[in-house]
Amino acid sequence: MDKESALFYVVLLLFAATGIVTILGLVQRVTIEKKYLNALFSALILELIAAVIYLFSSTDFFLPVPSADELTLPRAQLPVEHSQITPKELVALLQDHAHTRSRLQQLETELVSLRNTFAGQVPSYTDVTLALDDSIRHIGELQRDLENLNNERRGVEQLKQNFLVRMAELNTRINGLGASINLIYRPQEKREIAGMLQSAFKQIGFMPAGQEPDDDPFKANELLIAYQRSKNFGKTGYLTSQVIALIILDYLSPVSQNGGESRPQPKSNSVFKTDP
Repeated sequence: MDKESALFYVVLLLFAATGIVTILGLVQRVTIEKKYLNALFSALILELIAAVIYLFSSTDFFLPVPSADELTLPRAQLPVEHSQITPKELVALLQDHAHTRSRLQQLETELVSLRNTFAGQVPSYTDVTLALDDSIRHIGELQRDLENLNNERRGVEQLKQNFLVRMAELNTRINGLGASINLIYRPQEKREIAGMLQSAFKQIGFMPAGQEPDDDPFKANELLIAYQRSKNFGKTGYLTSQVIALIILDYLSPVSQNGGESRPQPKSNSVFKTDP
């Protein structure tokens, strides 16, 4: 019970008690002194006058009586599925509608909060545009760097095809293994050097016309011994920097540029043995 209802019932109870005591005093069923009886009677009259005045002031006795159509109009305005529900069901529906509206307001408040949160977390359009421009510029720089690296790589590859560069690399390989190399000692470790040496002999025209360079250390050793004998080496079968220097001189000589016609050709089936 709320405060207004409690106050109403208290006033009503006092009014009823005053009226009962006053009436009982008037009919002399209860003995009350005359001065108190006059006071109670005056209070009863004042309470009746106040109640009548309030009732008449708050009631419009001249309102038109609503017709049956006017009473049924609000129900007719309801949706079809709700037009035949009972008053109790209608009250429950209205309460549920109020709960739904409250829930919708709460969800709308949460949505606004989420929008504000996202607005603070997501970068602005200007920031995104600037970052995108920086990325595009950086990608362009990387593409230019890649193109330069590819050009340098092609230049290195072309440089590697140069005879003098290959001879310098072969000489570096020799120095990395020692003062000289015996190609038939541990031949599996000398295949790459054997291929480079055979290519050099092919370039200066010392390899027989019907042969092509490969990575066979024994064939490279045969060519090496034959080449050293043509140069009057005292000790053959060891690849040294001196051999590389002579091959370079032959490459740079006019005879080598004309196909190496005066070079002595090694015997294709000869086998030479050297000590490791």
